Amino acid sequence: MIRIKTPLNSFEKFKCSATPMGILIWMISMVFIAACAKTIPAVKIAEEPMVRGCAYVATLSETTDPGRRLSNYRSPEHEDKILERAANLGATHVVWIYDYQVGSSAVAYRCDH
Repeated sequence: MIRIKTPLNSFEKFKCSATPMGILIWMISMVFIAACAKTIPAVKIAEEPMVRGCAYVATLSETTDPGRRLSNYRSPEHEDKILERAANLGATHVVWIYDYQVGSSAVAYRCDH
C-alpha cells in the first residue's frame, strides 16, 4: 500500500509526538507574549468646550531625545506617552496644546460626566 504524505498526516504525527514539556513551554511563551501587549489608556481626546466643568489635573509635555534623528520620528510617540501619564494621574480627558516633531503638550482633566 502506498501512503501519500499530506499536511493532515504531518499534523497528526506532530499532534501525537507533542510532549507535556513542549506544551508547557508553548503555554509559558504565550503568557509572556500576552503580557507584553500594550494597553491603550482610557483617556479621551477632547476639545475645550467638552471639558467645561471638569477638574484640572495637570499640564503634560514630552520632548524627543535631542540627539535623535527626526527622520525616524513616529508621530503618535508623544501622544502615547502623554495619554499614559494622564491615565496614571487619573485623568479622563486631554486637550492638546501642541503636537510637533520635537515635542507635544496637553492639558489633562478629570470629568464626572
